[in-house]
Amino acid sequence: MSEVYEREPFFLAYVRWHYSQGLSELLEVARNILWFVAHFFSFKLLLSTLFNPWRRLGESYGQGFNLSAFASAFIVNTLMRVVGFATKLLVLGVGLAAYLSVALFFVALFLIWILAPLLLLGSAILSATFFVI
Repeated sequence: MSEVYEREPFFLAYVRWHYSQGLSELLEVARNILWFVAHFFSFKLLLSTLFNPWRRLGESYGQGFNLSAFASAFIVNTLMRVVGFATKLLVLGVGLAAYLSVALFFVALFLIWILAPLLLLGSAILSATFFVI
């Protein structure tokens, strides 16, 4: 600990650290994990390529006009786009659920972090009154 914390009572030094450096580090950890989840699921890339074919699979339309080949290629390409759309939409849904879960977890953790010194002090007072009574 630094000299500043050594000159004041332990509980006050803890509360000072808890609401300054500790809180800022908790928020930094939350920001880093949310960044990781967003990049792990590649939200930006999936949204920009939502209507592209699945894994770039498809048929070429070929040279000239052959109705049978054109219809076959059109159906395969349309099917690959539908499969790509459905797959990417599913991954986006799972990623959004994961992102919201992590965000809600950190909101709850933030509230617990804010109330922790009060709960510590309250439990110390309650335990002291338990032994007095």
